[in-house]
Amino acid sequence: MTVIAFRRRPAAAPRAAGESPVALAGTFRSPRGRLGRMRGSLRVHRLVIVPRGTFVTGVFTGELRDDDGSLVGVDSRRATIAADLVRHGEGYLPVLRPFQLDLMGITVEVSATTIDPAPLPAPGSLPRRDHPRRDWNGPEGVPS
Repeated sequence: MTVIAFRRRPAAAPRAAGESPVALAGTFRSPRGRLGRMRGSLRVHRLVIVPRGTFVTGVFTGELRDDDGSLVGVDSRRATIAADLVRHGEGYLPVLRPFQLDLMGITVEVSATTIDPAPLPAPGSLPRRDHPRRDWNGPEGVPS
């Protein structure tokens, strides 16, 4: 019998108090032809600053409701959105530019949103793929 040893997954870090989702609001044309509303959130994964500009990457989750309040659906999408850095006190505050998000095949117009810097992950807190692999021990009783 062949035994395949898998690496143990690291325990998930508890969510810090500052890592709360960012609230989003938007509008869309509902399947009935009326104006629907989207209420959702953004889980920020990272803030990217490159020569082309500033971008926020994360998971966007939205609840789509018709104008009468009936639920159209709920969907999530990973996306990278352009942002501006606005001077705020001694630092900068990321502000998402207005954007379109495709949820359930419906195009949602999301208005500009300010991101509180508290939810942004600290630099170096996310695992990087270019780190050398760590040594690990196989399961007990299996020679390595």
